[in-house]
Amino acid sequence: MIISVSVFCIISSLCVAEDAFLSQIPIDSIKVGGEFGRRMQTTIYNNSMVIDIDEFFLDDFRKKEDCDGYVGMGKTIDAFAKFAKYTNDPNVIKKKEYIVNTILGLQEPDGYIGYLKPECRVWTLWDIAEISYIILGLLTEYRLFDNEKAFDGAKRAGDYLIEKMSPYPGRIPAPGDLCWEMGTIGVEDAMLSLYEETKDTKYLNFVKDYMRLPQWDMPIVKGRWGKVEGHVYTYIKRCMEKQKLYRIEPDEDLLTPSKRVMDFLLKGNGLVITGTSGQHECWHDTQEGIANLGETCATAYLIRWWDELLRWFHDSRYADLMERTIYNALFAAQSPDGRKIRYYTPFEGKRVYFDQDNYCCPCNYRRMIADIPCMVYYLGEKGIYVSLYTQSKANMKLKNTNLEIAQDTRYPSDGKVKLSVNPSNPEVFSIFLRIPLWCKTFEVMVNGEKVSTERISDGSWYEIRREWKKDDVIELSLDMKVRFIKGVQVQAGRCALMYGPVVFCMSTVKNPYLKEVPIRAITIDLNTVEGPFRDDSIREDGLMLKVKGWRTTTWYPHAKYDYDNIVLTEFSDPDGEITYFHVPNPEDPLIENDEFLGMNIWK
Repeated sequence: MIISVSVFCIISSLCVAEDAFLSQIPIDSIKVGGEFGRRMQTTIYNNSMVIDIDEFFLDDFRKKEDCDGYVGMGKTIDAFAKFAKYTNDPNVIKKKEYIVNTILGLQEPDGYIGYLKPECRVWTLWDIAEISYIILGLLTEYRLFDNEKAFDGAKRAGDYLIEKMSPYPGRIPAPGDLCWEMGTIGVEDAMLSLYEETKDTKYLNFVKDYMRLPQWDMPIVKGRWGKVEGHVYTYIKRCMEKQKLYRIEPDEDLLTPSKRVMDFLLKGNGLVITGTSGQHECWHDTQEGIANLGETCATAYLIRWWDELLRWFHDSRYADLMERTIYNALFAAQSPDGRKIRYYTPFEGKRVYFDQDNYCCPCNYRRMIADIPCMVYYLGEKGIYVSLYTQSKANMKLKNTNLEIAQDTRYPSDGKVKLSVNPSNPEVFSIFLRIPLWCKTFEVMVNGEKVSTERISDGSWYEIRREWKKDDVIELSLDMKVRFIKGVQVQAGRCALMYGPVVFCMSTVKNPYLKEVPIRAITIDLNTVEGPFRDDSIREDGLMLKVKGWRTTTWYPHAKYDYDNIVLTEFSDPDGEITYFHVPNPEDPLIENDEFLGMNIWK
C-alpha cells in the first residue's frame, strides 16, 4: 500500500478565492461526544430547556411597556433553532417553534419586532441591537427549517430599521454615552445577511452608505472610559462584518481592523492565557486576571471570528486559538451542571455567576455552544479538515461518495485520536490533521502502518492523500506533557501550567489548608509536579495535577516544603482562584513562552 503524504501550504495572500472558503458540516450531520458533547447536552437540557422563556423573554414583547433594557431574544432564537436541528428532539423543536411563532405573531404591521413602547423605539439604547439579532435568529430558523414566515418577518424587520434609521445619519442611540458602534451593534450583520439571502441591494447599500462600514477603521482603544470605544465584542463583530462585506465586494482595506486586532492580541499582550481578552468588556494589555476579565460575549466572538478566519485562510493556528478558548474561557463561563452562566471569567480571584437567564452574555454563550459541533470538521476542495479533536461522528457528501468519519478519543485527557474513515465507495481525497503548536512530536498511522511524521511548518496541516476505502483507520498520537508557561506584564516572574490546550488553576476549596496565607503568596517547585491524574469532579475523565510548595513570605532556598500535596484543577473548575504561580527561578529552563506570544499569524 502506498501512502502519499504532503503538507498543505499556508495561503499568504489576503485575496482568497471564493471556492477556497472551507465549508462547515451541516449541524444535523454531526454528533459530538466528550466534553463538547456534554456541554451541548447540559446547555440544551439543563439550561435552555428549563429557563422560563415566557417570564424572562416573551412577556416583555407581549406587553411592550418598556423604554429601555435588553432581552437577547434574537440570540435565543438562533440557539434554539440550532439545538432543535442538532437534536431532532420533539420537545426541543416544540419549544423552538413556540418561541418563533410567538415572536412572529407579535410583529407589528409596520415591521417592528421589539418590546419597547412606541415613543421609545429605535433610538433608545439596545432596541436596534435587539431587532438586529432577531433578524439574524429568524434567518437561522429560515435556513435550517425552510420557514418562510421567519424569512418574511426578518425582511420586514430589516425594512423597518432602514425606514426609521435612514433619516438620521450618524445618530447615536440615546442617551449617547456609548459610541456609535456599540449602540448599533448587529445591524450590519443583519443587513448583510438579508442581502445574502435576498440579493436586494437596499440592504447592502444601507450598510455601505448609511452605516458607512467600509470607512470604519477604529484604533485599539484600551480601558473603559469616554464613550467606551474600546469595547472588545463590538470591535470583533465589526471586523467580522467588514470581512463579510469583503467577500461580497473585495477591498483589502476592509481587512485592516482585523489585522490590527490580531496583532494586538498576539504581539501586544491583548490575549490572556485562557484564550480571551478584555477587562470590563474593553481592550487591555496588562495581563491582569482579576474581576471583570473576559466578557463571555467577547469570548464567544473571538471563537466565532477565528473559525471564520480558519475557513478563509486555511491556517490551522486559528483552530489552536479556538481550542484553547473553548476549553478554558468558554467552558469556565458555565457551571459544570450547565445551569448557570457567567458574565465575566477572571483567572485570579473569586468568580461569580450572572444572576439572569437573559441579556447578552447568557444568550451569546448558548449560541456559541450551539456552533461548536460545526467547528470539528470542514470540507474543502481537496478533502476533509479535522480541526478539533473530540468524540464525534459526521456524515458528508464528497464529489463521488458519501463519507462517514468518526473520532474515538479521550482528548484532551490524552493525545491519542482514532479516526474511522468510511466512504460509500472508494475515492481519492485528502484528510488534513491539525498538529497543535504545543505538540513537539507526533505519530500518524494508517491501517496500522506508520507514515512519515516530520514536523510541519506552523499553521499548516498534516495531509494524508490516498484512495480511501471502507473501514480505513487513521491513528494520531500527539505528544502531551505538562508545560510551564512564562507570565508576562504583571504576571512576570510567575508561570502557568498547561497540558495540551488545558490551563490549570488552584483553589482553597480543593486545598483548604492554603487559606492560612494569601493564595497568591505561594511558591511552587516545578520539579515536583506530578500527573496529570484523573479527576471527575468537573468533567468526566477530567484532569488534575499535584505539586509541592512553600509560603512565598517565609521560604528560603533550603527550607522544607510547607505544602507537599497542592492540587491543581482544570480552569473550568468553578472554584478556581489563581492561575499564575510564583516560582523560585523565573528563568528556569523548564519554563517556555506561550506559543501564541508574538505569533505572526496574519500573512
